[in-house]
Amino acid sequence: MVRGLYAAASGALVAQSMADNVATNLANVNSNGFKQTLLQVESTPTFDIYRIQTDPGRAAGRATPGIPVAPYVGALGTGAQVYDTPEDFAQGPLQQTGNHLDLALTGANQFFTILTPQGLRFTRDGQFTLDANGALRTMDGNFVLGTTGRPIVFNTTQGQATFNADGTITQAPQAGQTAAAATQVGTLQIASFGNLLALRKEGDNNFVDTGAAQPAATTNVSVQQGFLEKSNGNVVRAMVDLITAERWFDANQRVMKAQDDATNQAISNLAKTNP
Repeated sequence: MVRGLYAAASGALVAQSMADNVATNLANVNSNGFKQTLLQVESTPTFDIYRIQTDPGRAAGRATPGIPVAPYVGALGTGAQVYDTPEDFAQGPLQQTGNHLDLALTGANQFFTILTPQGLRFTRDGQFTLDANGALRTMDGNFVLGTTGRPIVFNTTQGQATFNADGTITQAPQAGQTAAAATQVGTLQIASFGNLLALRKEGDNNFVDTGAAQPAATTNVSVQQGFLEKSNGNVVRAMVDLITAERWFDANQRVMKAQDDATNQAISNLAKTNP
């Protein structure tokens, strides 16, 4: 009976993790470049159950000692547990903003490379801004890197920047200069990976390579200027999953109550000794 109590408790904990995961996804439905987190559940290890007993002696007319045997009864499950919480890197919808520093990537396996105090990180959030020195930064203040590995810096005395689809950046000439005077600022460093499962969230909409993401050469870069990628979460599906988690938790809670009642019954009645 105690085993059943712990199995039901493990199911309730998984249901709670599912609810927490869905709540996080719902809270970020309006976050730029947010990738919803999935929840993978597995059964905990099972155990083989044997009935330990002693067969009586079988020799007729004599006291033959019994023979110890352990016939196989079956497998005992011990519950469920969270296996992993990977990200879903599917493309999110694009929203047009008209801001020339807003950028969106249209390939699922493409990421802007940024420099944070913790080192290199990767993001799908292309809402950028310029600091007082003309450096391109994220809204959190991190540098956006170019293919040279250095931050992209604009000439503050020149005009608006143009981000081409291949990631190259040009800057408009000053007033009165000819169009031919437009200068190339650099090229965005767009990262892609051979193993996206090893790319994990770190907070602030940033991803970190855990060491096995296998950085690969980026092909078919597609940068959209004046657009932002929104969350790829599905609100309707998230609400359904939240209801499922609630019912799952409630079902396991009822099982725990039944197990507790059975234990109480055993203590109150079965353990009584006749006078």
